[in-house]
Amino acid sequence: MIVVLVILISILVIYYHYFPAIPKKKEHYEYGLLLGCPSHNDGSYANSQIKRCELAIQDYYKGKYNTLVITGGAVQNQYVESLEMKKYILERVDIPILCETESRNTVENFQFSKRIIGEQSVLILTSGTHARRACAIAKDYFKDYSADYYYYARPRHIFREIGARYLYIRDKIQEISS
Repeated sequence: MIVVLVILISILVIYYHYFPAIPKKKEHYEYGLLLGCPSHNDGSYANSQIKRCELAIQDYYKGKYNTLVITGGAVQNQYVESLEMKKYILERVDIPILCETESRNTVENFQFSKRIIGEQSVLILTSGTHARRACAIAKDYFKDYSADYYYYARPRHIFREIGARYLYIRDKIQEISS
């Protein structure tokens, strides 16, 4: 019993070391960083794309950021995530948008968006299942950041995120040991 308890505590300590709490939000950021999400293969918008875009629109009108950067390349099909999401948003509102079109995963989302954002403050916009890992990655690229997110907990997304978090911890441990 004690061994099991020690193992569980160790897992929790490792988890919270690599995925600390999302930093407290400020009232305003220079940039909103909308993390990409793929369209369906027929080009229609996925529910997650719509929810992320609606969050970006809401936060812009609440004055949470000045300029939106949308990130994401053509990962799962020929549709470039950031351009499709930009199209969705601009069909509804007129806000300043810049797109990063080359990234293929969350780490690259931050790596390539850093070229646009530089050292400015950034509010990451994503899903609730993705926000904590996104912030864990963001700390390697930005000093002043937080996240805003919507709740959308489909089992498929939860299991995919569990796998992604495991891979993130594995990669970080490999970085330390090499």
